[in-house]
Amino acid sequence: MNHDDNTQTQADPLEHAEVKKHLSEELRAILRRVDEGEDENARAEALAPAAAIVDALAAVGLLEFAYLAPGDDEEEDGPIAWFEASEAIVDKERDAVVVAGSEVLEVFEGPITLEDPPEHEGEE
Repeated sequence: MNHDDNTQTQADPLEHAEVKKHLSEELRAILRRVDEGEDENARAEALAPAAAIVDALAAVGLLEFAYLAPGDDEEEDGPIAWFEASEAIVDKERDAVVVAGSEVLEVFEGPITLEDPPEHEGEE
């Protein structure tokens, strides 16, 4: 191990204390297999439980998602819209869990920078 290497590595999210506490070892093992990419069946195995968990979180109002529209030119981003997530489903055609929602919570007219982040609780 190189002790002079000061680069930080991201901790394994599957080992996060809250994840370990609330997700079964069985599901975490499936997710590890998906992450490793060597088991073709692991992704299909993970989709239903992942969709069920995300759908439950959306159903109780804990999830939002954002859409960042492209800007008029390459320099700036367009507006960003926050949506309330209302459901998650397994889309077999896309081989993915899809989060959906149609209630717009807020629109920020960008561009978004670290110096000028949008106020999420915002005024209109």
